[in-house]
Amino acid sequence: MCYEVGFFCPDVDDIVQEALARFLVASQQEKVRNPEAAGAFLLGVCRNVISEYRRRSHREDPMPEVVPEPPGKSMPETELFNCREAIARAMEQLSERDRSILRAFYLEEKTKEDIMAQTGLTDQNFRVVLFRAKEKFRRLYLELTKHPSALRHLEI
Repeated sequence: MCYEVGFFCPDVDDIVQEALARFLVASQQEKVRNPEAAGAFLLGVCRNVISEYRRRSHREDPMPEVVPEPPGKSMPETELFNCREAIARAMEQLSERDRSILRAFYLEEKTKEDIMAQTGLTDQNFRVVLFRAKEKFRRLYLELTKHPSALRHLEI
């Protein structure tokens, strides 16, 4: 469990307790069909609890809002250069499809319909690909910039 949710996760004890409680209830209600496979059943329960925890924490703990600097107060040039460098390196690590979709949607401001026609994706596929590409980029960018407060979200 610690490996899956991170060794520094503050809720790891609660997650373990919830998984064990669910397993005990299932075994008392004789929902474990094959007693020899109780370990596999427990593993499935653990995975379900971890998935529920991640969904819940993702909804409750969104990325911290970036507060724009007030006008007249610009970002130092070195910090701006480091930010641009991290963006470029994160984009390079993405697959060609993810990179082109993010670039077209956010930088070139193309419509969803134009991108779908260009790539041959359906509406459902486009939304999934865009979501996953954003998540990959976000993780790569945070790893490259190594903001301590932002890295906390990666451990969950």
